[in-house]
Amino acid sequence: MSLTLQTTTTRDALVAEVRKRILSGELKPGEPLTEAGLAGLFGVARPTVRSALQVLVGRNLVRSSGGRSLTVPVLTEQDVRDLFFVRTPLEIRAVREIVEKDLPLEDAEQRLAAMEALPDDASWADRVEAHTAFHTALVDAVGSPRLTRLYPAIQEEMQLCLAQLHRWYPGPQDLAVSHRALLDDIRSGDVDRACTAMAEHLALAVSQLTS
Repeated sequence: MSLTLQTTTTRDALVAEVRKRILSGELKPGEPLTEAGLAGLFGVARPTVRSALQVLVGRNLVRSSGGRSLTVPVLTEQDVRDLFFVRTPLEIRAVREIVEKDLPLEDAEQRLAAMEALPDDASWADRVEAHTAFHTALVDAVGSPRLTRLYPAIQEEMQLCLAQLHRWYPGPQDLAVSHRALLDDIRSGDVDRACTAMAEHLALAVSQLTS
């Protein structure tokens, strides 16, 4: 039985659905993604699947495992540490700018409120999206066009990391609670407190992901 896709284009719909299944953990790390299998599951043509997979490869959500075989990426400890090596200084710098210049955080507050408003039965993929939106809003608050362009480039892989982090947030609101505490620290007006809070927030994620 095939599933019906309804969105702007069939390819975009397929990209969105496969992405959601990867981030929710429904498609496991290392799981093969074949043109024939996805075409049969969703009732679409193989060229459409091929095009969608190319998009996902470009967004680092699908990886070549040798030859023409494609799989859901298996992030190693080295991958995780390297991602946070890039991400951590960017976000700490963003927090410093926000506090020192007293920049507005309305968008970050709205994103966090949306995270807090998610129902208890919301999917982990929905929580991942809300989490990413919050951190992106913090970065965007700085007002640097180049930082705003650079940051999303690593966010797809960061979302893979968060998908793996799921077991560390057993309660439906635990993710929102930890980010409310982080935003409170940033709003404190104390630069050292805010930067330390962000550094500890990200260091804890690294520790959990590599434990």
